[in-house]
Amino acid sequence: MALPKAFKMQINSGWIKSKGAQHILKILENAGHSAYFVGGCVRNSVLSIAVNDIDISTDATPEETLRLFDIDNFKVVQTGFSHGTITVISAGIPYQITTMRTDQNTDGRHADVRFSDNITEDAKRRDFTINALYANSFGEIIDPLGSLKDFNPLKIKFIGNASHRIKEDYLRILRFFRFHAQFSELTMHYDPVALNAIKDHQSGLKVLSKERVWNEFQKILSTADPSRALLEMSRIGVLKKIWNDENIHNIKNLIFIEKKLAIDPEPIRRLVAISKNSESISLNFSRKDARKFSLLKGLLENKHDLAELVYQFSREIALSVLAIHTCQQGEKLKSSDVTKIEMAFLNPCPIKGEQISKYVRGATVGIKIKEAQRIWIKSNFTSNEAKILSAIGIKAKPDA
Repeated sequence: MALPKAFKMQINSGWIKSKGAQHILKILENAGHSAYFVGGCVRNSVLSIAVNDIDISTDATPEETLRLFDIDNFKVVQTGFSHGTITVISAGIPYQITTMRTDQNTDGRHADVRFSDNITEDAKRRDFTINALYANSFGEIIDPLGSLKDFNPLKIKFIGNASHRIKEDYLRILRFFRFHAQFSELTMHYDPVALNAIKDHQSGLKVLSKERVWNEFQKILSTADPSRALLEMSRIGVLKKIWNDENIHNIKNLIFIEKKLAIDPEPIRRLVAISKNSESISLNFSRKDARKFSLLKGLLENKHDLAELVYQFSREIALSVLAIHTCQQGEKLKSSDVTKIEMAFLNPCPIKGEQISKYVRGATVGIKIKEAQRIWIKSNFTSNEAKILSAIGIKAKPDA
């Protein structure tokens, strides 16, 4: 079978030729160490996909790496020093540098590590074959485990024994589905060996912190189209281990509606759409995410004027409410609803709080602002300040 045009045996992408990336590798190499780009940056370059993070693997110990980059023009952060990782920031770009290692004494959440200078041993401890590619400073790909065969077509497969990989860190279950969601257009089938291992060990998700689970689940929900991955997670029972999946059937329709509305993927919106009730919250949200989840759930409980939602919250909230409601009710998207949101967004109400506060005080200001917004919307966004003030019972002063 001929390799697809996007399949590259050597990386020629701009990021690998950049002065910063080359300089960091040269510092390590000039000090007598091996150093390679590894993981997602190599994987995405092979697939001709944008690279967002640059990871480097080296035989330099963390202490040696710290010493080498304790110079001008670099900022060093001890990201995961005990596990061999530091982050070097050059010209605002972070490079995560990790000492080659093997995992020892894993418990499903953490691992004790032993540092190594063996690239093959380092590759064997990684999660999936597609993440076990390395590249030198010339962009030449090093493939210690023969992983390139899993790019044609793309397969998400655990390295070595799938059960062993999962038991080392149960979060790899969610990472498996995250990569399927991320590369949904490239991966047509699920590896049966991986699925069987996941079914056998999915209860291990309970030992993970809620923060780690939400962080990974959020990444799944943030992909362009996670519907196939989420439905498979539901089918084999994984989703129920972290979230109530009774409304998972909504996800395909929601994504279709999002595309119609031309709105970006948003994890909280999607989570609300597939949630049956607010009692199903079992993830450790940030305060911001928790507020948004509660807000959207609350707004969906009663019918609201979409234009008012634009003024009271934002265009994004109004579009999210419209998308979720349309999806959950099994209705068709109404162009008149979309138009109303866009008209409100493009035509702000001429009455603001500072104007109202000239005439009333306290909580009455908010009440009068909402009344003014309703009058403005009812006028099809064409009334004027004087008419609106009069309609809400305020007699404007001549010099107002």
